[in-house]
Amino acid sequence: MSVLKKSILIVLLIFCFKSLSLQAIAVSKIEGDKKVVLITGASSGIGLSTAKYLAKKDYIVYGAVRNLSSLDTNIKNLHFETLDVTDTQSIQKTVSKIISKEGRIDVLINNAGYALGGSLETLSMDDIKNQMDVNFFGAIRMCQEVLPHMRKNQRGHIINISSEQGVYGLPYGSLYSASKAALESVSESLSIELLPWNIKVSIVEPGQVATNFVLKMGSKKLKDNPYQKICDFMESSHNKITQKEKALPPYQKPDEIAAFLYDIMNVTDPQLRYQTNKLSKGIVSMKLNDISGEDYFKKMTIMIQDFQKRLINK
Repeated sequence: MSVLKKSILIVLLIFCFKSLSLQAIAVSKIEGDKKVVLITGASSGIGLSTAKYLAKKDYIVYGAVRNLSSLDTNIKNLHFETLDVTDTQSIQKTVSKIISKEGRIDVLINNAGYALGGSLETLSMDDIKNQMDVNFFGAIRMCQEVLPHMRKNQRGHIINISSEQGVYGLPYGSLYSASKAALESVSESLSIELLPWNIKVSIVEPGQVATNFVLKMGSKKLKDNPYQKICDFMESSHNKITQKEKALPPYQKPDEIAAFLYDIMNVTDPQLRYQTNKLSKGIVSMKLNDISGEDYFKKMTIMIQDFQKRLINK
């Protein structure tokens, strides 16, 4: 075993022993306290549904949005705050406001995000930076601002909304997959780092959810673009999905995800990784057990070849 690995193990053991003593003397949660929850990306979809669901459960909920217009701001227990996950000062201002009013943040749900589509060659560096800035760095900024307060209170729960695509790389969705894979890796590391302070970290991997999830296509123009047909089809297919189609499996309703998150928040010892339906569990399990990646490669190759026959070569 390398010196570095031995050092890490020693530090972890010290942290674990320290965490037991810290948790023993920490002020326990008062019975009847309402959990204070901060959710990013709360203007629509999973974020908004979760904010409303938790508010009905008598939680104190802060929904972080970029724009307050068109939102119902008169819901009991639900407070909307303007926040941009790409702006550190914006985050600091909102978190400070919540701490001043409530004294703590018990649960942070990092939900803000969007999907960047298109082949890698059609993605400009600005496209790529923006995708990572919102989906990955945004969650990092939120954690860095909230964690000092959770450590002070000796408890907390960070729930990072990832995706099935955080486990596998989807063709023509490489940067979205990369942003979620990065988030998952950080979450795994963080779950161990925060043991001494009784702060839990969970990754939630939804499959398809019936929301108006934003898909942005790459902006880089290529001469005689060989990917144009498939990129155009990808964008038009996303935009043409009807509400009727979204009401059918494998789509899940945002309220289902909200209830799922509520259940996770009320588990004494939450898991690191969750999938929200059986199909997602099967896909993620298959990928995580495919240590060579060959099975995934073969299945995806067959799918893409079939897709090209039906679309590109017709």
